[in-house]
Amino acid sequence: MAFRNHILVIGCFLILQSLVLSAQEQRPPLIPIAQGSGGGPSALAGSGASIGGLSDGPIMAGEVVHINVFDAPDFSLVTRVSENGDVPYPILGQFHIAGLNSVSAANMLAKELKDRNLMLDPNVTVTVESSGSGITVLGEVHSPGIYPPPGKHQLSDLLALAGGLNANTGRIIEISHAHDPGKPEFVSWDPTMHNTENFDRPVAPGDRVLVRACGIAYVGGNVMKPGAYSLCGSRNMTLSEVMALAGGVAPNTSTSKTYIVRSQPDGTKVVEQVDLKKVLTSQVADPFVHEDDIIYVSPSPLKAMLKSALAFAVAITPSLLYLYHP
Repeated sequence: MAFRNHILVIGCFLILQSLVLSAQEQRPPLIPIAQGSGGGPSALAGSGASIGGLSDGPIMAGEVVHINVFDAPDFSLVTRVSENGDVPYPILGQFHIAGLNSVSAANMLAKELKDRNLMLDPNVTVTVESSGSGITVLGEVHSPGIYPPPGKHQLSDLLALAGGLNANTGRIIEISHAHDPGKPEFVSWDPTMHNTENFDRPVAPGDRVLVRACGIAYVGGNVMKPGAYSLCGSRNMTLSEVMALAGGVAPNTSTSKTYIVRSQPDGTKVVEQVDLKKVLTSQVADPFVHEDDIIYVSPSPLKAMLKSALAFAVAITPSLLYLYHP
């Protein structure tokens, strides 16, 4: 009898164990849920994956954001960030969101809802629409085109997406902002990418970035190699550096009559006369050469005449010697 009871207990235990195992197999797997600002589980970041993404960089004016408050559709909305960086939010009015990333924006909204006793434990996510308008990159980059906003929304990150700068890159980048295209921003830039943090700045969807080519100066007159020369060699190209590119002055040059012709914004031209010899011997300051400057080095008529006379004298010397010494 005792043995039969023992068998019954074992059988019941095995049946109970099989039921427990079956229930565990049918239970959906546990999903780790991030904690919201109120301490409770927030809506899954993946729930907004089809419409946008979490942004580690600052949210910018013009971007479309998806604000999702878990189990509270009245407080959830899709809206575009205004030029002032605000979004219209139910009850709260204009809520400033520009400059915040996804997490900090969600935490601040949750705090506002809780502090105003609108929700006990709000669970908020903020995602930035990834299909928003891209940023156009043109000019002296390896791969011009339209690119999605980089995660950090910085100019240097956008240039990296465009393949980096090429060898003809100048030192000015023009940014036309989507919210104010009539007032482009001109950014000084170092093509060597050194110390760019001093000039780096955010870019936004819809902006247009134009990387300008380096300037050209034109050298003519009595030089060894007249032509157009790039000013990419240094941040501030000087007259002596440009003259070195042109091979220096040719013989019979009037160095005191070297002219720099410079265009003015109103379309007029200003002519400056310099003494090239004094510049090259450091007797006077070495002037900077600007984009589109024309440098003209004058020949010396007197030196040319003396040279012609000397050549003529050398040519007739044998004849004179023959006449006087037959």
